[in-house]
Amino acid sequence: MNGAYLHLAINHIPVLAAPFGFLFLAAGLLRKSRDLVQAGFVMLILVGIVTYPALRTGGMAARMVHNLPGVEGMNIRNHALAADYTEWPSIILGVLSLFGLWKSGKSEGIPMGLTLLALIGSLFLSTIMVRVAHLGGLVRHPEIASDFAPPSAH
Repeated sequence: MNGAYLHLAINHIPVLAAPFGFLFLAAGLLRKSRDLVQAGFVMLILVGIVTYPALRTGGMAARMVHNLPGVEGMNIRNHALAADYTEWPSIILGVLSLFGLWKSGKSEGIPMGLTLLALIGSLFLSTIMVRVAHLGGLVRHPEIASDFAPPSAH
C-alpha cells in the first residue's frame, strides 16, 4: 500500500457521505423520523473525521503520480486547492452534527434548528465535494474533461 492507494481508498468516503448525510437529514425531516435524522448526523460526523486524513494523504498521492505520463501538474494543483476548502466546513459540520446527535438522543423529537442548519451545511459541503472529486478525477481521467475528444478509431 502506498500514498496514492491510501488517498484513493479514503477520499471517496467524505465525497459520498456528505450528500448521503444531506439525503438522510432531508428524508428525516420530511418523514419526521428521528432515526433518519440521526443517521444523517452520523454520516456528517464521519465526513468531519475522514476529511482530515483524505487531505493529509493528498500530498503523498501527488508525489506518486506527478511524473506519470499524461498527468499535468496544474490538475493536481487545482484539485489540492479545491480540497483545502473542504477542511473547515467538514470539521464545523461534523461538530454541529455531533451536537445534533447528542441533542436528538436526549429527547424524543428532532432538534429542528440544528437539523436545518446541518441540512443547509451538508448541501453546501456536497457541492464543494463534487467539485473536488471532479478536479481529482481530471488528474488521471482526461475523458471526464469537458473538452475531451476521443481518439478516432482507425
